[in-house]
Amino acid sequence: MKEPHFQKLAIYGVGLLGGSIALAARQRKLVDHIVGIGRSAETLQQAQDVGAIDAYSTDPAEGVADADLVVLCTPVRHIIATLPAVMKHVKKGALVTDVGSTKTSIVRTAEQCRDSRGFFVGSHPMAGSEQSGMKNAKADLFENANCFITPTPNTSHEAMSKIAGWWQALGCRLAIARPERHDMLVALVSHVPHLVAVALVRAVESFNEDQNLIKGIVGNGFRDTTRIACGSAQMWQDICAENSREIERACDAFEKAFRELLAAHAGDPAELESVFLSASEYRKLLEERSPR
Repeated sequence: MKEPHFQKLAIYGVGLLGGSIALAARQRKLVDHIVGIGRSAETLQQAQDVGAIDAYSTDPAEGVADADLVVLCTPVRHIIATLPAVMKHVKKGALVTDVGSTKTSIVRTAEQCRDSRGFFVGSHPMAGSEQSGMKNAKADLFENANCFITPTPNTSHEAMSKIAGWWQALGCRLAIARPERHDMLVALVSHVPHLVAVALVRAVESFNEDQNLIKGIVGNGFRDTTRIACGSAQMWQDICAENSREIERACDAFEKAFRELLAAHAGDPAELESVFLSASEYRKLLEERSPR
């Protein structure tokens, strides 16, 4: 497949993901000119100083006006709030996509923008981390990362093909799903794990033990399990609000599995061993099917 090329890329939100998109696109020579859009001129200037973007604007209408591709990289609720204005001001034939961790509300909002001359295709590259900001951006962030493309019957096939090619050119592997199915799947494998990590940290904190003692005894298991609890509070507040129904469904499944685990712990040791073995085998199977 021929790699896509755009004359002008506009990135709304030049943080970890937006900055990494800029660096990756420049390194792979996928664009000629990159403009960053955001609220802070100081932050945008820093992105320009390190060569991530060529120019910037604090006026979204100005920033997207003549872009061939616009990528929205702000928190989910901000994407929803700004999408109508973005779609209104893009030029005819422009492509618009996003990196939001929920998709149903975003895609629905885009499809209600009847006066737009651009084409929206929902995306979600699962390549974030607990870190944030342009200072943590890197050109290889999307290498071998999974990226959802979330079309609906109203999505332009040509636009979808171009957006899919864009993410592949950045190094992603693609998964295609309707927005609703995407939200259910990521609730299971991303959103609930984050809540579990936060709950575990809070459980340890609730014992009011000496912090230096806890710091000295925690091992890799605790660190690996709770690392994601350091993620952006605003971003996760938005995700939980926008995907509450699917998160609740996934939490119900988790609670059921945890109760069964506790029941096995209180009962037959052989049954507990069987639960551990079953989980271990399934986890190994997932690793085999997700080569890196």
